[in-house]
Amino acid sequence: MQLQSDLSKSYIAEALLQLMRTKRFSSITNKNITDRAGVSHITIYRNFSSKEDIIRYYLNSILTKCSSLWSKDENFAYQLFSFFQNNKETIDLLYKANLQYLLLDNILELYNFDKNDPADIAYSKVTVAYFIFGWCDVWYKRGMMETPEEMIDFISRGKSKAY
Repeated sequence: MQLQSDLSKSYIAEALLQLMRTKRFSSITNKNITDRAGVSHITIYRNFSSKEDIIRYYLNSILTKCSSLWSKDENFAYQLFSFFQNNKETIDLLYKANLQYLLLDNILELYNFDKNDPADIAYSKVTVAYFIFGWCDVWYKRGMMETPEEMIDFISRGKSKAY
């Protein structure tokens, strides 16, 4: 039964992303999504509280898959730059719909942010997650002209003159 539920969720998420390629996010209805996904209307309501929740599910699933493949030796920031580069079409859809904040939510989750962590740990995790997302965000908005390796070089060599 869980497998069926996961499959239905994946169909719903894929349907929403397909619809986002041709329609404004705000104009996509649950009926549009279920019709495209080939699932019943109750399925969407049983599994998701909103369209944003569908996107969260999708991002969580692809970031979880990616992170399981990431080398423990590689820099977390490098892995996120590579994720942006390898998933540019999805990233484009999120920015077009002004949903890039959902990426940050998932980055915080990947970084194991827990509001119940001791204060110094919680603040440190949030600082790093926002820092990395900020760099990814500006890199995306500038057209991702640099490679992930060049971005890491900028960070590690302190090439930012803004501070």
